[in-house]
Amino acid sequence: MLTEYTKNEEIIIRIIKPHKDFASTINQHEIAIEFMEARDECISGRAVRKIIEKLIEGGCPIISTPVHPNGGYAWGGNDGEALECYKRLRHKGIMIMIRARRILRNELNRKGQGELF
Repeated sequence: MLTEYTKNEEIIIRIIKPHKDFASTINQHEIAIEFMEARDECISGRAVRKIIEKLIEGGCPIISTPVHPNGGYAWGGNDGEALECYKRLRHKGIMIMIRARRILRNELNRKGQGELF
């Protein structure tokens, strides 16, 4: 599959690619700084994350970690690191769904509509 990337996406890919595992991650702020140096254009950490989300959705093997040693993004990762990333994100998603359910339950109880779950 041949994918065409925007200039900004190409720059982000080029910045992340040398970071091959969790031991050598690069965070969104460091990516933004390197991007600004390469493109002479400002970009926020939030914009970097949006581009990375789009790249992952499009098939790029970008993984992330909040730790190891400083947190950030890597290209591909060592054996098991993509699975570790998957498990962490899956757990985080489940915890968000549980919190959402509790918030709804609490709101219904506050309004006197009783327990629906």
